[in-house]
Amino acid sequence: MGLSFSTQLDSRMRDYLKGRADVLLNDIRPRYKEQYTAAFLNKVWNEVEPRPSQAPQLLKNKELRDTEQVIAKGYLMQHVENRKRWKEIYFVMKASYHLEYFENKEAEQRAVKAEGSVLLSGYVLLNSVMDYRDRLHQSWPHFNGIADTYWEEQCTNCPSGHPLFLWHPYRPHLLLCCQNADDHHIWSTLLKDGIRHFNTAIFRKDSFKVQVFLEAVRGYRQQKGQYGICDLYLGSEIEILSNLVMEDLCPVLESQLVPHVRGPDSKRKHTWLKMIGEMYELVETQIAEGFQILLSENEEQGSKLEKTIRPDFTQILASKKQLLSKVEASLGDRVRVCCEERVRPYLRSAGNGVTAPINAGLTETRRLFAEEVNRVMSVVQSGGHGSSSLAEVCSQLQALPYQSVQMHPCYEKLENLLQSLGELGAQFSFTGVRFLTQRAQTIIQQLLQDAVYTFQYLLISAQPATGLSAEIGQLLHNTQLRVLKKFDSDSSAAVKQFVRDSLLELFLPYVLRIMEPACKPELPVYEACLSADGEGDNDDDHDGVTQVESAYNELVLHIVSEEIKKAMKEASTQTHYSLYNENMGGLWDNESKLDGAESPRTFLASDTPPVSPAELPEASSAVAGYQEQAEASDNSEASKVDNGSQWRGSQEDRGTVTQGDGQNGAAELNYGQSDSEATARGDEPVLFM
Repeated sequence: MGLSFSTQLDSRMRDYLKGRADVLLNDIRPRYKEQYTAAFLNKVWNEVEPRPSQAPQLLKNKELRDTEQVIAKGYLMQHVENRKRWKEIYFVMKASYHLEYFENKEAEQRAVKAEGSVLLSGYVLLNSVMDYRDRLHQSWPHFNGIADTYWEEQCTNCPSGHPLFLWHPYRPHLLLCCQNADDHHIWSTLLKDGIRHFNTAIFRKDSFKVQVFLEAVRGYRQQKGQYGICDLYLGSEIEILSNLVMEDLCPVLESQLVPHVRGPDSKRKHTWLKMIGEMYELVETQIAEGFQILLSENEEQGSKLEKTIRPDFTQILASKKQLLSKVEASLGDRVRVCCEERVRPYLRSAGNGVTAPINAGLTETRRLFAEEVNRVMSVVQSGGHGSSSLAEVCSQLQALPYQSVQMHPCYEKLENLLQSLGELGAQFSFTGVRFLTQRAQTIIQQLLQDAVYTFQYLLISAQPATGLSAEIGQLLHNTQLRVLKKFDSDSSAAVKQFVRDSLLELFLPYVLRIMEPACKPELPVYEACLSADGEGDNDDDHDGVTQVESAYNELVLHIVSEEIKKAMKEASTQTHYSLYNENMGGLWDNESKLDGAESPRTFLASDTPPVSPAELPEASSAVAGYQEQAEASDNSEASKVDNGSQWRGSQEDRGTVTQGDGQNGAAELNYGQSDSEATARGDEPVLFM
């Protein structure tokens, strides 16, 4: 009997999908507990023996954005499959990057409930029919060649020739079309920002929990012979686990169900995509329920570890160091030989490939910030603004890091990462280019946020009492120079950490995969040694705290990190590694200061390799290395902020740039500035539809 799509899966299929989700949760549960224990031990270790870190120069922006603020709205054409035509829909995007759509503008103005919304995480934005068709062929090769003419006829019938296709491996696709090139550019930059925002959401959470989760996922996939990061790591914890379920499930479904999907060839592909979308939604629901139970279990485990590890930490630490020494003595030389022969020859070219795009992105970001400050200076000096209105004028800068169109040239520089790595990605089976690209774009945005906040704080703190335009102009200039200097310093540190992080992501999974056949069989020997060495009154309480596999992974990480550090030191004298050659030294001139800095590595342990594996510190997440840096600065401004700032940039009274007659040709874009400010700047209002 053939299968035709229904809005609801039958009970047998639903039970099967729920069972597959439960199987994954049961498989990852022991990994999660092991990683929680290992991470907790390293966390206590770092508390007892803290490592020095370099404080950032820029002040940390702590202000929260108004997520309900509408940042874009306007009409777009959407392809409605069941009607086989394009329909005009009114779309609204908020500062939270939630994308909602209404039947028309009037419905949105009447505060009618949205007809639907789109969660952008995991999506890929495509700008042509050919790119969309290629994605379909790559994701579902079983349908290659089936009714491609039908799909092309439907999609190429875009009313204006400016398509925006949102593709997701498991969620429903969204086929949109803009009326002109300007609208296409605006919406594409906004959608890219929204996709990146949700893809990196997990790294804005608590670093300890993120580390535990990602290590558990890494261990689960590594057990199946799958190494390294990939697009499955984009999104929230629920989405990542759901992606793992679908990764295992889709090959089975494709082989068993696709041949039985009935209907004309022109509709079979569409029917299958709708079925996959409904399956993914059901899996997400089941995973969400099970993951909450898993989190509760680990909260209980944390309470037990507090009572187990802290009282006997000295004994446990001595046991772990002893284990690390034994593992290094037996396996260390083999891992080092592997790194020398298979990794070292490629470190220089890989470092160049990673450094060039982020340097270009930061250079463009620095230029953008300087130009915006110069614009504010010209407005203040020409308009005769006094100190009383200085905060109001400069508040425009607050929205700069969120201006998708203005930030697009900065982000675009990072999209060359795949080309920069060249053949190395394929040679080392690296599939995390998209992950690293969005990570670097997030770093750039965060640096600009901190630069804007630091500029505003220093400016308002030091504003002259007289309020003369000349004095204010000089103050603006001096503050700009101070902030740019701080930006250069933090950029240098951020690039260095990002390069280390990227090289680890590229080479560490490769070394682990190569060394597994030779080293993994010997690990049970150390389990026996650990049991013998741990005999004592508290042996039962300490069971599982010191783990052999964790020690082995830390050893490999340490050795790979050593190779990376050597390569970066050798490259520190080369001019092409300098971020700003005219006003900065080599990128890694501050090597001694940064050696103790925490790494932004997603789920690896150390930014700077310690002297020996026995001194390996706690693993840290990608976002922890940058977003959770110490908030103290090397000057008095940091302490002032910690004591409470008297001024915060206003987020209110933001006007809307509007042009049009209010019909289909009208568009609105909230840019955080009034019409008069836009006029003073000399920019043309931006149209959507």
